[in-house]
Order: sequence, then structure tokens, then C-alpha cells
Amino acid sequence: MTGGFEFGGDFPAPALGSALFENFCRLFFTCYCPLTVEGRCHLPSGPFLLCSNHTSHADSAALMVASGRNFRDFALLGASDYFFYSRRVRWLVSPLMNIIPIERRPGAKSLAACLKTCRRFVEETGGSLILYPEGTRSPDGEMRAFRSGVGLFAIELGLPLIPAHIEGTHRVLPKGRTMPRFGPVTVRFGEALALAELPWSGKFPRDRRRYVVDTLFQSIHRLNSGDQSQELVVGIREQG
Repeated sequence: MTGGFEFGGDFPAPALGSALFENFCRLFFTCYCPLTVEGRCHLPSGPFLLCSNHTSHADSAALMVASGRNFRDFALLGASDYFFYSRRVRWLVSPLMNIIPIERRPGAKSLAACLKTCRRFVEETGGSLILYPEGTRSPDGEMRAFRSGVGLFAIELGLPLIPAHIEGTHRVLPKGRTMPRFGPVTVRFGEALALAELPWSGKFPRDRRRYVVDTLFQSIHRLNSGDQSQELVVGIREQG
């Protein structure tokens, strides 16, 4: 595989392909599917781990456009059986954006390799990561249960954890559809979850990961209503 991103590969993605893709996406979310962004002020200036609901292949582009930052500053954790085992998909996507492969149900070895690649991307580029805690696109637009891996990544990488909610991409480009429909899209960013302030004392590693997953799920669910207040997160900390 040339260009793009894989274990042991170089990054960021090729400048020309990434720039063309970025310009196309910005035009798409300006003229065809008008994008509304809320809470961009919550994004840190340095690297962060961005987690959102996932209903469409348009989600990653929507998040990156909404961030107002260069596409090459992001790497997406994408299912290896989709982005890397299909030559057609790999050929189409690898010149356009950074993708770090992750198994849908990773074992210890593959998970360690993925974490290592994530750290290298952050250290060498100063970029941020996009991870979808559901693990796959929702077929009906409703948010599914989060997998425990997001808790491990948040704790092990030590990056600010930013919750986000995407609304509208399921109508525009749902799972199984190839041509996008016209329609508005909204991206809401929430305040960073301060993991260092969570009540870790006396908790086993599995319990800590579960706590992060539950906190993140409720934060993104709250963003779904458009209410970006942090009362829920504060309440969780107090209960802890």
C-alpha cells in the first residue's frame, strides 16, 4: 500500500489528495448539506480524542469540517476488515485521509499495535484521533451501546476526551446508500471529559474503563438534545 496510513507506514496522508478531499468536503457541507456547528470552542489547541455517534460514512468528514482544522491533522480509527481488506476501498480512501486500522473485536496483540500507532501519530504529527465508540454505523440512526475499547484508549493515550454528536448524516447518507441526499447537518461538540478528576480510587482497570464508557455515552446522549450544559457530567462525578 502506498501513501495513506497503515501499521508501520508514513503519515500524514499525501498533501495533494488530502487537500482535494478537504476542499470538496467543505464545499459539500456549504452548498449541498449546510453544516451547523455548535461548541467548537470546546476543542483544545493540542491533540485530543474525538468520539461521536456513528450513522454514516459522511460522519468523519462532517467532524473534520466542523472542527475548522486541516484534515491531515486527524487520523480515523477505522475497521480493518472494511478499510484494509478491500482493495477498492483502500485504493479510494488511503490517498485522502489518515486511517489507523482497528479490529472490530481486537485481541490483546492487535489492540497493543493499534495503541502504538495512535501514539506515534500523535507524537509525530501533533494531530488528533477520531474514534467511534459504537464500533460500526447505526442502521437506524439510533445510538447503540458503546464498546469498552473506548475506555481503554481514553485512559492509555491520556488525551483530552471530546464528546460530539452528529445529526443529519443518517438522512443524508445512511448505511447501504451510495448517493447522498440533500439535507442539513449539525455537529455539536461538548466540553472535554476531565478523566483525571473522575473518582478512580479503589476501582479496578475494568471498572475504570466501564466508567469512562458510561460517562462518554451519557455526555453524547445529552448533546443529542442540543443541551451542551455539563450538569450531567458534574452529577456523575458527584455520585462517584
